[in-house]
Amino acid sequence: MIADFVYIFEFVLGYFLGIQWVSVLLFFIIQWAMVDFYKLGTFDNPKSIFDKLTNFFMITFLGSGYFLYKRFSKQKWVVRKLSMFVALCLQGIISIIMYHLITIPLNLVVDKFL
Repeated sequence: MIADFVYIFEFVLGYFLGIQWVSVLLFFIIQWAMVDFYKLGTFDNPKSIFDKLTNFFMITFLGSGYFLYKRFSKQKWVVRKLSMFVALCLQGIISIIMYHLITIPLNLVVDKFL
């Protein structure tokens, strides 16, 4: 039972970290289309629970890409692209490190109890 839970948790964690990395990659490659897609899918001042839920899912799946886009949007195009590339590389490395730092102790605990 615990091994199944840990396996599912590892899968969801890897999926979430991968989605964040892919969102930065998409904003790096086709930023104009992704910005339009992000703005189309979110509400500026959400009033209902549906609007807030929609914003939550858009921020969850495309949050880091849009955040980095907004952070670098005031720079020139070349500098912005270079900054996004560096952020993409760093986020990939940090995501891999975070994944292993979280899952290795969980696997050790599961192996100890099995």
